[in-house]
Amino acid sequence: MKICLTVNSSPWSVFKGGGQLAVHHLACSLSAKGHEVHALYSKYPDENFDVEIPYKVHWAQHHDFATVNLNIFSYSKVLAPLAAKEKFDVIHGNAEEACGVGNIAARIKAAYVFTSHAPNIPTTGMLRGMAHPIRFLKSINTYLLRQAMDEADRIVAFSQFSRDLIVKGLGNACANRVEVVPPGIESSWFEVERNQSASAQLLFWGRVEEEKGLPELFVALKKIANKFTNVKLTLVGEGTRLGEYKAFVDYLGLEDHVEFTGWLNNREIQTLAAKSSIGIFPSRIESFGLSVVEAMATGLPVIAARGGAVPENIEDGETGTLVPVNNPDALAEAINKALENSQSSEMMAIAAKSAIQQKFSWDRAAGSMIEIYKNIRMKIPLT
Repeated sequence: MKICLTVNSSPWSVFKGGGQLAVHHLACSLSAKGHEVHALYSKYPDENFDVEIPYKVHWAQHHDFATVNLNIFSYSKVLAPLAAKEKFDVIHGNAEEACGVGNIAARIKAAYVFTSHAPNIPTTGMLRGMAHPIRFLKSINTYLLRQAMDEADRIVAFSQFSRDLIVKGLGNACANRVEVVPPGIESSWFEVERNQSASAQLLFWGRVEEEKGLPELFVALKKIANKFTNVKLTLVGEGTRLGEYKAFVDYLGLEDHVEFTGWLNNREIQTLAAKSSIGIFPSRIESFGLSVVEAMATGLPVIAARGGAVPENIEDGETGTLVPVNNPDALAEAINKALENSQSSEMMAIAAKSAIQQKFSWDRAAGSMIEIYKNIRMKIPLT
């Protein structure tokens, strides 16, 4: 089978641990099963990359524009002639860059599959959304995402929560087109050997955005620092709220307790996980929660908010600790309890690592995707 994957990312984040690394691992697993895989990434004109990967890479120009994702045009410009030439059996989109891919796939009689990574999906299409022009312009990329999703023959969700969001956004009529396929976890996360010190080392990694619940974590940390004066939070990631949150940390007087590292690659995060006491993930909403699962795979004790799909992968009190969203008091109480009783936290972390290892596999995910591809292909007329 000849498959083309499109990804929403600049390649730096794809190959060094960004949120769309899942697409890279899926491409590798599909290739390992004997399929011809192409991937369409974006890059800036002056960027050059030399990476050894088992699939073919094509490049679209990457645009940074705050209001609307202009990559929908650069991707289509490259994908349309590429699809006509290669005659893909499947085109698999992953973000709003796939808006319009349905038409390209239809012209070559390819299956069009879309994986949703979004925690927010509009409940109306673009035309109705334009009835509220200011709100529409502020969230136009989510409408592009919805359009890309609505065109798909099948929509893949990483969690049941994400599936429910999709059905709510697109309507019940789409329910039979949405399937849950859990992603895999890259094997290096399971290979981490923890050697944490006795000090109170907290760790977060992910996008620095409003939905991640970081203000709650900072308020909780202020309470914790009164009891554990050596507590330290390492925050890995970047995002639109970074400057605002640095200022908030200064306002709370936590400069000596919080370190902002920016983006780090997987190996660097794993090194931090090995010597940390607890992974803290207070997200208000998650369509899957990859960082949470990665932390559990390392054997790092995890405390997380019940945001979105997170409870699907943590059994409270057995494989981690769950707290209500938007609740810094509950978060502080859970962190204090974990620091006071590290043995109990470590026992839960051991159970979590085993559970995650059994549940998430890229080989299994690729097998499920292939079955989806085949089922669609069987229904597409050849003439």
